[in-house]
Amino acid sequence: MAPNSTRGTAERRSTDRRTNSADFDALAARLDAVERAVTGDGDGVDSPATDTSAPADDDGETTGARVEDADADTAGRDAEMEALRDRVETLEAELDAVRGLLDGVRAVDESVERKADAALAAIERLESPEADGDELVVERVPVDDLSEAADEGTRADRTGTDASDAEEETDSLAARLRGAL
Repeated sequence: MAPNSTRGTAERRSTDRRTNSADFDALAARLDAVERAVTGDGDGVDSPATDTSAPADDDGETTGARVEDADADTAGRDAEMEALRDRVETLEAELDAVRGLLDGVRAVDESVERKADAALAAIERLESPEADGDELVVERVPVDDLSEAADEGTRADRTGTDASDAEEETDSLAARLRGAL
């Protein structure tokens, strides 16, 4: 039995070599087709997509058909990717517009809040008990006028003139009203 088993093994190895050689040839043809497809270099040879003599795969599909399917898939994915990029750009632009509107609303809110605070303060001043208490008119002198009056008083002291003259010149509104009553 030993001679038969040795002969069977040798036959299997020979068959395996032929199968391996056929697989190697098919693999080499596929690699060549891929290289041509990638580089776009046909060198006058039909591309695998149009070559009807291209070797068939295990499932009966030719290498050219697979390349065509891959090209179609790639083109579809590229178109889908471009559509998604356009959509993202549109969404980013819309988001920037919304952010701009929100900034404008915040600015208006702050402005309205300042005006409301000023109006509330004015109303509180008018309704305060100090204004109703003795019913005297209180003249408010701006800060600039106060500093000028202080400077005049200091100058009068230095020159020896009477400070009361300066006070008479700047007779207040309250004194004039008292005189009228």
